Amino acid sequence: MTAPEASAPAPPEEGEMIAVEHEGSVVAVAMLAGELHAFDDTCPHAGCSLAEGELDGTTVECPCHMATFDVTTGEVVDGPATSGVATWSAAIANGALVLSEPQSPERDADAEAGREQGFHSATAGPDMDITILVELEHDAMRSQFDAIDALTDADELTEAWAVLAELLEVHASGEESVLYPRLARAADEGAEEADHAVREHNELRDSVAAVQRHPAGSEEWWQALRSARQVNEEHLQDEERDALPLFRESTDRAHREQLGREWVAFHEQHQHARGLSGEHVDPEDVVS
Repeated sequence: MTAPEASAPAPPEEGEMIAVEHEGSVVAVAMLAGELHAFDDTCPHAGCSLAEGELDGTTVECPCHMATFDVTTGEVVDGPATSGVATWSAAIANGALVLSEPQSPERDADAEAGREQGFHSATAGPDMDITILVELEHDAMRSQFDAIDALTDADELTEAWAVLAELLEVHASGEESVLYPRLARAADEGAEEADHAVREHNELRDSVAAVQRHPAGSEEWWQALRSARQVNEEHLQDEERDALPLFRESTDRAHREQLGREWVAFHEQHQHARGLSGEHVDPEDVVS
């Protein structure tokens, strides 16, 4: 265990959390029932500070997207995070915090393998939550845009864009079929959020069509692709900031997991965007 430094901070008060820097890491430290609990401050989902979240018993909820962790083990309890956080041994010496090296949380090997595939079985616990599945696809979209940026060959660009364009439509249509109608009924603001999201989907469909009008790799194609990427990223951020947290607050886990199974079934039915037109959708049809 590392000895306290002269500038080491004082421990938190009972029921409080603080963030401290330790050997290049930022560690959140909570005091619960007179016992210290230390864990990585950075949420593995989107990088937010857990010390700025809320304690509820032995769990901490991330302030950004409501991922919840057990502060005693670092394991995921709820929300969109697909991995836990490392925990640290903590003590008080001469009135200052003393931290050891971090310990990684235990992970279920089958669940981890499922996460790498993007979809999960019904026994994978919190990973069947539709909000988690949606955000996993957000990550896949971002990765595919990054992959396209690294290509130069026209044939490779054409193939990579076709994969991404299909994913964008299946994702949008899946949300309009499975998620948004429930969101519209789940909370007072749900209908407004769903309406706004469908309108953003239609804007994205227009930007995808604009890419299709140009030869892959041409200057016009790259310009249209950058525009589509911006439109998509703005939508993903809106959804991650507003719609998905609202849905988590307004629905229980069992319902979200049932919708997650419907989400997977929709993807299986519409592989490669089979049966999806890519045309505008009337927000009113989704909301009502």
